[in-house]
Amino acid sequence: DSKGLWMMHVCIFPTLDNPAPIYGFDVIAGKNKMTGAFHDFSPSADPDHPMIQGYFDSVEHFVPAKQRELPEWARNIFTGKMLAAGNVKSDEEATEIIRIATSNLHAYFDEVGETKGEGDPTIVAPCQDYYCHNQQQNPHTANVMKSLGLPEEDVDKFCTDMLFPKLK
Repeated sequence: DSKGLWMMHVCIFPTLDNPAPIYGFDVIAGKNKMTGAFHDFSPSADPDHPMIQGYFDSVEHFVPAKQRELPEWARNIFTGKMLAAGNVKSDEEATEIIRIATSNLHAYFDEVGETKGEGDPTIVAPCQDYYCHNQQQNPHTANVMKSLGLPEEDVDKFCTDMLFPKLK
């Protein structure tokens, strides 16, 4: 609160025997606006998984007032229809982003179990590691945490070993 900055990072991985996508929803917000909001069903072992089409349908008609440009590490792992909004000032836009992400969270939990047992862990695990490796290239998460006064060593350990730990 003292810095007037809040960060939320939600990432849900399917089990290693499930080729379902990875659910992600991130928000960085100041007192008066979301400076960034990001949401995707990122492909893991099956880029054509039916849950991804459901995600595409959910974001089809939403166009952020300010679309965020994605860096290479993000383009490596996110779909081409990732919701990437910047400078979200209006309550209507923020409410719609949250509605989409929440609705998709419910859909994710309802559907993710349908393909459990259909994935090969020797394929799914490296795909999830690839996702984590690319997420670790994001300097913004660590920079925001450090700007909030958290010790650099703790932030680095958290981002590498806890937020996006590699399986191997």
